[in-house]
Amino acid sequence: MAATIRRDMSMLPSQSAPTEHPHVLIYVITSETSDLAQVYANMGAKPWSADSTFAKFEKYPNLVAIVHRPSQSDPRILEACDAFIASLDGSAGVDPKIIELWALARDATLPRHILAFNVVGGRADFDELCAISSRVLEPDLLVRYLPIDSDDELSLTGVYDILTSEIHAFVEGTWITKAADPEHIAITSSAREDLFDQLAYLGLDDSTLENHQSGLPISVTKLEAAWSHPDVVTITPVDDGIGVDTLSNWLGTLSPVWIPVLSDGATVCEATDAVERIGIVITECLVRMWGSDEPNDLLEHIDSAERQIKIEEENRVVIASKNLTPGRTIRTRNSTAVLIAPTF
Repeated sequence: MAATIRRDMSMLPSQSAPTEHPHVLIYVITSETSDLAQVYANMGAKPWSADSTFAKFEKYPNLVAIVHRPSQSDPRILEACDAFIASLDGSAGVDPKIIELWALARDATLPRHILAFNVVGGRADFDELCAISSRVLEPDLLVRYLPIDSDDELSLTGVYDILTSEIHAFVEGTWITKAADPEHIAITSSAREDLFDQLAYLGLDDSTLENHQSGLPISVTKLEAAWSHPDVVTITPVDDGIGVDTLSNWLGTLSPVWIPVLSDGATVCEATDAVERIGIVITECLVRMWGSDEPNDLLEHIDSAERQIKIEEENRVVIASKNLTPGRTIRTRNSTAVLIAPTF
């Protein structure tokens, strides 16, 4: 029997893969008390509609995030996603549910990213959130960007890039990049050496790594390339919009990971190759979708019968509905295709 495919992130797309950014679903968990409008803004996202838990990204129309508080979280959603984000609030700490879901995402080798906000004036600053994250979420957490406080220490004005020794700051309404002063470089020299070592082992070829181990310098260009390695897990400060571009760059690297198998009796392919509008029920209220985004009446395939579903909210990647049966195929009226339920 065909099984759900978890694609190795290092594999190249097939010749038939779409040229646009593929359909990708991300699960985002934040704290119980966080301001959701702030969480969306920190990611450079907007809700699909008022009070929606679906987030959209202007740059990536085929990428959708489901944003939940711990009390709303469901491991079944995580299992059907392609990446996981923990949005940590310095005013609230790390909820046990976030720790639980992070462990599941790590065991499934999903791409993961930590966002840190309310790091100015919160109970925990950025350094403390980094320490907590390393202890309870990701022991091999990499830190590249450090937040820069405003003069009044009430907000953030930019980030210091440890890897390139550059400052990216918001000055008089414009983002600028400039070389760090010697003081910044001196203070962060130990952190920079640690980052270099971690990236060297992750993404350098054998000969370059051997040179590094011998004490020879490595070009920053090679280390920046290593930063894009799929095993890199990092934490990004995102208050006041300073981390939006960093997160956006990471989002652009994501590819489908959770890929059911589509069969119509004559052919078998991956769901990512679907042309027709088709999906699979993840929870009683959620459907993961593929294929065309043309509006159609959609039906839940139940053995030899079908039942039209009532769509409460819809986009290219997910549908919100009610009273669904997990594992069932959602398809158009004249379709004979089914999606094979995940088996692990």
